[in-house]
Amino acid sequence: MRQLEKLLRRLPARGFGYSTASGGWRSTVGLELHVQLLAKQKLFSAASAKWNDGPNTNVYMVDASIPGSLPRLNPHCVQLAARAILGLKGQVQPVSSFDRKHYFYLDQPLGYQITQQFFPIGKGGFIELGQAEGLGYSKKVHIHQLQLEQDTAKSIHDVYPGHVLADLNRAGVGLIEIVTRPDIETAEEAAQFVRKMQVLLRHIGVSNCNMEDGSMRCDVNVSVYRDGNDRLSGTRCELKNLNSLKVIRSAIDAEVSRQVGLLTAGKEVEQETRGFDARSGTTFLTRSKEAAPDYRYMPDPDIPEVHISRNWVEEVQRTLPELPEMTRERLKKQYNLTKEDIETMINEPGCVSFFEQLATTRDPKRVASWVTSEVFGQLSYRAQRLADSPLTVAQLGELLDSLANNAITSAQAKQLLIEFMDGETRSTAELIKAYGWKVLDDDSLIRQIAKDILDKHPKEVSGYLKGQARRLNFLIGKTMQATKGQARPQDVSRIVKELLESASAD
Repeated sequence: MRQLEKLLRRLPARGFGYSTASGGWRSTVGLELHVQLLAKQKLFSAASAKWNDGPNTNVYMVDASIPGSLPRLNPHCVQLAARAILGLKGQVQPVSSFDRKHYFYLDQPLGYQITQQFFPIGKGGFIELGQAEGLGYSKKVHIHQLQLEQDTAKSIHDVYPGHVLADLNRAGVGLIEIVTRPDIETAEEAAQFVRKMQVLLRHIGVSNCNMEDGSMRCDVNVSVYRDGNDRLSGTRCELKNLNSLKVIRSAIDAEVSRQVGLLTAGKEVEQETRGFDARSGTTFLTRSKEAAPDYRYMPDPDIPEVHISRNWVEEVQRTLPELPEMTRERLKKQYNLTKEDIETMINEPGCVSFFEQLATTRDPKRVASWVTSEVFGQLSYRAQRLADSPLTVAQLGELLDSLANNAITSAQAKQLLIEFMDGETRSTAELIKAYGWKVLDDDSLIRQIAKDILDKHPKEVSGYLKGQARRLNFLIGKTMQATKGQARPQDVSRIVKELLESASAD
């Protein structure tokens, strides 16, 4: 937080065209993002980083601060941090070191947090916002620094009245803290920056960035100033632990409104730390400047400096995948996909590769439709990521081929998709044979089935003939149900419409 405060004081005044505040007031915003790394082990121990396992099951002695235990740096966490700063077009520092940030709280067994306050692993870089994010202008939000640090334990309240429980599974899990320069001026810019950071870090395999489970947490610094004054002249207030894009937007707007209200009334804004109450839409005091702790930073004597060679950095750079901006352009140009389909696939780790393996010999738009609609619908229902699903490229490919060759109907294909995502290992051909499926393509038989349905539902037929178009879907659905899903929907729709037109003519 001190780095950002120094930047707020030192950076020259800059102006952009729009502000969250109104009535002659503008806002200045800086962000700190705390992002859990996708490492199997913790930052300074070999304990599993699965913090949501049973309480206190993934804890080594150093995580619990047992006397005599010493930290040992996990090189995979260093590599992930390097990937992050390189993905942001920043610079990996040749020498970085760790510091102790002292404070006493239940969630910090050591009595201090190991971080990189003064010599971080990464500096520089930026994320560019513009038309793609719905802004009417372009701007870069620059990164001040990216540092490695350990996460805290989890405090559990209200299980036993008057007591707080501690789950040490999360203690020592590797984080990167990303500190921006105070380049942001609006709540929307802040939310779009965080969203774009999520997409990038997921895409390059650094973190899953799920704010809902705490894998990404956001602190925001907000100040306001009179239009025409130095944009860094306002008093900064910090908003802690904002856990969704909606909350980020609402919290910044609420804090800007509060500060403008104070200044307009002739009062001063006090430097303080505040929380956000989503129910009331207001911020509230959690700690004043006078109560802010002195963290007494000092170099950690148990962890040597990290020296990184140019060759190592170049090797990490070579392992980075195509960055999201380039992927967007290529998918649009090569496959002519919609913006919505492209964004959906880019935002899901591994999905672009999954799609492209399928689209090589198939209609890319049809593949994209199935992936983003049917597959993602099942993933959402199961609260599952694509990488954790048993569905394979070969399974979905054979399913789509069978559908294209009219070996199965779309209803049957959707049923098979569910089975594959439930763990079914038999092929599409084997399942078709096992179920005795065949496509009903006899128009005369479908016509007879449809006629029977219309005869059984005269009220719906009459309603359709009177202009109630929604009755058509009911009649088509009933006919599909009567064919046990073996007729193609387009055939059923055509025949039902023909019968209704005939009835209308009569």
